[in-house]
Amino acid sequence: MGIIPDGNRRFAKKYGLTYFQAYRQGYEKLRQALRWVIEEGVKRAVVYVMSYENCTRRSSLERAVLEDLLINGLRDLRNDEVINGEKIKVKVVGDLNLVSDESRREAAALEEHTASYSGGSLHLGVCYSGEWERQVIAKGLVAPSISAGVPQIDLVIRTGSMRRLSGFFPLQTSYAELYFMDLLWPELTREELKKALEWFGVQKRNFGN
Repeated sequence: MGIIPDGNRRFAKKYGLTYFQAYRQGYEKLRQALRWVIEEGVKRAVVYVMSYENCTRRSSLERAVLEDLLINGLRDLRNDEVINGEKIKVKVVGDLNLVSDESRREAAALEEHTASYSGGSLHLGVCYSGEWERQVIAKGLVAPSISAGVPQIDLVIRTGSMRRLSGFFPLQTSYAELYFMDLLWPELTREELKKALEWFGVQKRNFGN
């Protein structure tokens, strides 16, 4: 499953919150959603935590908020009961030159901590985009998503009402089913997530045949 958690800034405007408050709620929702996904039996997930554009085009204030949440999020995952209990291997994919030294250290620590796990996988897109990856490949280097072992994605869920993938792992979404929600990311409920999984369960997939 792929997850594009969109709509945090619109959530802030809708409910009269600061960006910090909205992103904080979005972060807590992501932690919750990852637990739901695993409890629903999904053992491989790919999440768009921060796009390349988030890391290069957002205001310095927003980037500072996102950086703080990223550091805490990576640290929390290292100590997460579900991640450790289910033995979920975590990998971070993206241009980590765009984040702080502390974020890179936390990412490395998380990957090292879960390196031996084989119960499932969680790939986090951090400062990632398909265009960034295309430029890496054009330099003759191995595609970062391939070297990180990002699996082929069967279902992509995007909140926030936008009907597009926005550069979300194009090498892995060639035959993905796409499920778009009008809910803003912090508004996601487990019931809505289950609806998406039920919808996916009845899709006829022919993989281009």
